[in-house]
Amino acid sequence: MNGRTWFVMVAIVLCACCLSAAAERPTPIDIGSRLELFIDDYLIDRLEGKAELRLHHPEPQEIAIVHDAPWEGCVCCYHTVFADGDLFRMYYRGANWDPDSRKPEHQVVCYAESRDGIRWTKPELGIVEFDGSKKNNIIWDGVGSHNFAPMKDANPAAKPEAKYKAIASGKGGLFAFQSPDAIHWSLMADKPVITK
Repeated sequence: MNGRTWFVMVAIVLCACCLSAAAERPTPIDIGSRLELFIDDYLIDRLEGKAELRLHHPEPQEIAIVHDAPWEGCVCCYHTVFADGDLFRMYYRGANWDPDSRKPEHQVVCYAESRDGIRWTKPELGIVEFDGSKKNNIIWDGVGSHNFAPMKDANPAAKPEAKYKAIASGKGGLFAFQSPDAIHWSLMADKPVITK
């Protein structure tokens, strides 16, 4: 092997090593300006020194909200909370447990709000009648009351009547809902939008 052949072979090996090392380096994940929780190693290449992932244990504090209204019943579930400007909105299911059928009976969607995310109020909305009165915080009674999950649509092109959207289960699948104000809701279609 002459000097020139040896030089070419070494150059090829070095190039292959450099390409292999470059291929092994992961491309950084672009998260833009989003805030991300570091709960696993998906966004972390390596931890060095004393750096570690540590979940803090929750500590009981004051009671934020009590579910004690007759329409809330004994099985308030599926709480959804999101910030909407300077207001926090909370949606949850209210229902009573039927020991005979072992299922919740007459499920409704209830609403609460907070300015600080700690102290919550349940406004009397006058939308849905319960036991002869509309003095309650029920926003929906019907298909989808079991697990109503709303959100604010950040798309600037969202129609005014669909500024807020929700999805919830009903017979045959998941139904889509819309609202102009996060309080008054209507179905977007009479049939489920997701069936499997």
